[in-house]
Amino acid sequence: MEIDVYDTFASSKKGNTIHFDVLLPSGGNKEDASKYARVFLEKIGEAAEALDSCKFCHSEKADAEVEKQIQSDGHYIVPIDGCPDN
Repeated sequence: MEIDVYDTFASSKKGNTIHFDVLLPSGGNKEDASKYARVFLEKIGEAAEALDSCKFCHSEKADAEVEKQIQSDGHYIVPIDGCPDN
C-alpha cells in the first residue's frame, strides 16, 4: 500500500512543540490529515485548536503494521517529539 505522510506540528498547553506524522492512504487530502491530527491531539489531552501545521511531506510504501491500521482506522499516527509515551 502506498501512503502519504503529513508532517504535523502543534503547541502543547505547556508551550512545548508536539511533532507527529499523520499517515493516510495515497490520494488522501490535507483536510483528512488535519481532522485526524485534531482527534489525536484531543486523545493526548491537548486542544484540537493547538494544531499549528499539517503539511504533505512525501509518499512511501507502508509496512504491514501501518497498512493494517490504515485499513482498520483510515489513518496511522507516528509520534515524534513531545507526544506522551502511551
